Amino acid sequence: MSWNNQIVWLTAALLSGCSIRPAVAAAVCPVRAGQPLRFVDVFDGPPVQLALLMPDKAEKQSGYWLLDYVFDAGRFVVVRCKYDDKQTLDVKLSKRVHKCDYKIDAAKALDIFCK
Repeated sequence: MSWNNQIVWLTAALLSGCSIRPAVAAAVCPVRAGQPLRFVDVFDGPPVQLALLMPDKAEKQSGYWLLDYVFDAGRFVVVRCKYDDKQTLDVKLSKRVHKCDYKIDAAKALDIFCK
């Protein structure tokens, strides 16, 4: 591809709002020193409404939630992070995410990433 064609393609991508980089999964629950993440709950909207979502795929060491339909309906997702010391933290995902994946390691610590 010539240099001029690259500039035209890059300009068109930027003007159309397309991302040039692939989607990167972001960690949802903050890391707390000495307190591994043990569980998460995923809610369609505020947790007080009790709309707890079941994973679309749940296996012993991993799984995921597909969340497009929540954002398509104009709602948001809340992830409730539950740590080893029983403390919880609610994280509101107000910007659209397609999917949240979780993995559980050999020490039973959990990681959740959304993209």
